[in-house]
Amino acid sequence: MRISKSRKHNTTPPLLSQGFTLAEILITLVIIGVIAAATIPTMINNTKKQEYVSALKKTYSTLATVTNKIMNDEGMPRGDIGGWATSHSAEYNVYKKYLSYVKACNSGSQECFGQGGFKHLNNTAIDASWGAFEYPKLILSDGTQLIFVHRTNDCSQSSFGSQGICFTIGIDVNGEKPPNAWGKDAFIFVVKEDGLHPAGCDGTGCPNSSGTDCACKVLRENAINY
Repeated sequence: MRISKSRKHNTTPPLLSQGFTLAEILITLVIIGVIAAATIPTMINNTKKQEYVSALKKTYSTLATVTNKIMNDEGMPRGDIGGWATSHSAEYNVYKKYLSYVKACNSGSQECFGQGGFKHLNNTAIDASWGAFEYPKLILSDGTQLIFVHRTNDCSQSSFGSQGICFTIGIDVNGEKPPNAWGKDAFIFVVKEDGLHPAGCDGTGCPNSSGTDCACKVLRENAINY
């Protein structure tokens, strides 16, 4: 006697039902989009910050080397005892001889160094004409901009978290490109009787509202952590 086998019914769903539904795919894409929107701006900002740090380190190395050479060749800077650091223009003219630059903006020039939109770290605007007052400026061959500001002939000023300042050199590491703000892409170096130093090494003023004291902190930490 033949025993008939019961026929099994195929309960496997169609291939499409084994994958993702259109709704599930759309939800996944939305989630990916939200995550990307939240993380990509932060990644871009961090990348730019590291670019500013690298440029700051490069400019510091260049200016420190040049300043040491100037002091070896020209003597000590202190102006009240016969040194060369006696005015904005005097300091600017000395550095011009030792730096590779593509543009010089003399005192009163309406060009160079953040014209029309320079800011403090807290994003408050600086007078748009400040860079053209009496301060001479240089644009280096790599695009970095410098501004020379005389402080005291006897190298006694204390400011920018530093002491014993003869004069300052402000830098903008990416030229006219934004953000054009102290403590972001712009920093200050102070020149003392013993050479060039990043601003802020004698104080704890960074971050502050102006951002002018932050060069030392950034170089020490190799990062912009504010």
